[in-house]
Amino acid sequence: MKLTVKDLFDIPICREFKLIAGSGGLSRPVNGTEILDFEFIKGASMSRDEIFIGKTLVLTSFLFAKDDPELITDAIRRLYDLNISCMAYKPVLVKSLPREALDFADSHDFPILEFGGDEFFEDIIMAIRHELEEGEDIAALEKEFAGLLAEELSSREESRLCKKINSDFKRFIRAVYIKDSCHDSDESLIALVRKMSSMEKLRKKAALCKFRGGYFVFLSQDIPDSERFRALLTDVFVTLQIDKDCVRCGVSSMLPAGEHFGKTVREAFWACNIAVMEDVPVRLYSDTGIYRLLVPEIQSRNLQDYMEEYLKPLSGDKHELLDTACTYILAHGDLEETSRRLFCHKNTVRYRLSKLHELLDPGVNDKEFHENLSMAVRIYMLLKYK
Repeated sequence: MKLTVKDLFDIPICREFKLIAGSGGLSRPVNGTEILDFEFIKGASMSRDEIFIGKTLVLTSFLFAKDDPELITDAIRRLYDLNISCMAYKPVLVKSLPREALDFADSHDFPILEFGGDEFFEDIIMAIRHELEEGEDIAALEKEFAGLLAEELSSREESRLCKKINSDFKRFIRAVYIKDSCHDSDESLIALVRKMSSMEKLRKKAALCKFRGGYFVFLSQDIPDSERFRALLTDVFVTLQIDKDCVRCGVSSMLPAGEHFGKTVREAFWACNIAVMEDVPVRLYSDTGIYRLLVPEIQSRNLQDYMEEYLKPLSGDKHELLDTACTYILAHGDLEETSRRLFCHKNTVRYRLSKLHELLDPGVNDKEFHENLSMAVRIYMLLKYK
């Protein structure tokens, strides 16, 4: 995970920084920090490799230009040519930048920031390094969650991961996996993770982790009380300003924290995907019915073979029939609801279902056809999220 110039303003030490030019470059990446000291002093000759790495934030007080402000514009041009992402200067020796320098920054989308408080270069460098390392931790956690879903981690590894996420978790834990249409970009999700980690009040009872375009919220309590967990989740939503109208949630069982951590992750993840499939705001894993038989076996080759063989006649140009089959099953066999979701007449749905019966299962009655189709479609839909 990398920072952008825009992300810098979310770091506490950088919150008072002012953007004075180059507003079109806020999406430029920041992979580190460097200091501009005497490198561009008049008469200095250094190779590109000896100067700056690139894709970084350069900090400077323009010491080299204190007696010759004309050097500033040339320095900014050279920083841009060296692929520097942005520059932040402290107006101690140079109070304002030449108009020509600002115009160059604006025309080339090269952000120039000004800071004038008590910030030391070393503190800014350390704060940005911490953010970058945290971003790497987020990426590493995502890989471990993928291992949990695939049941590749031992019980000891699962317990270690639980402690890594929050060593202060109480005895019981509940996982909630959330797809949030208001927070669906990497940048927005990482901002949520950072915001949660800064909340001292919630840190001992909850944690938030990014995963596959959504995020897990882990809640812990001393006793497995549903109302306490619900109140804590509400507290998280209010504190992080998460809009309930934007989310689809999957909720796991309440289980002992360390030993069943992987189970809570898997239950919440699949319950959320079922909520998305069925277009409902929230799904408790305990209420997912037949899915509780399918989800633990979703890696099974037998399940996949059944689905692929059963639905094979719908491959090729029969997408409309496959869409009808999926919509009909997800609407629980309700013709009116299926026609509403497909924006077509009930008779059209009836015709397509008859065609599906003829193509897929001509030798069985309507009840058996519905059961067989339901199983194949649910496996097909679940495998989209594998």
